[in-house]
Amino acid sequence: MRGLVRSYYAQMRSLLRDRPDLRPSLKRCRHCRILFFTDPRNAGRSDLCCGFGCRAAHRRQRDSRRTAAYYREHPEKKRCQNRKRYLLAARSQRESGVQPQEGTAAPIVHHVRLIVSLIERRVVGLDEIIRMLGQKERQHRMGRQRGASYGARRIDARGS
Repeated sequence: MRGLVRSYYAQMRSLLRDRPDLRPSLKRCRHCRILFFTDPRNAGRSDLCCGFGCRAAHRRQRDSRRTAAYYREHPEKKRCQNRKRYLLAARSQRESGVQPQEGTAAPIVHHVRLIVSLIERRVVGLDEIIRMLGQKERQHRMGRQRGASYGARRIDARGS
């Protein structure tokens, strides 16, 4: 793990040597303290969280504090909410065949999109990033197999 972090920072230093104009976009996460690139519009801020889990964890923490405070003041609302949740779960168990919808792209994919947009000095679409990552994912496995590539099999498994 430590070698991975060193190579990440080495690549970041190399990028900053080539593109010194990106230095204001380099920020340190206020929770985990890792360096990450942010959108140039956020360059002046120092209260940012990285997109690798800290932002979501901090949002969940704030949300749970806010709802706990609200339901302490209004316990009857919490009882009503729990009753609705119970009835909804009971009804969904009776009905079968409900397929969950496919989720959005992972936060790391959005971060890769931001980095590529900064490096290439143009707006890069999410579909372009997913296509690029699918091409980079194609590699020969240790045991040779016939048929579709590894990346194509993973994309087919996701249902895309």
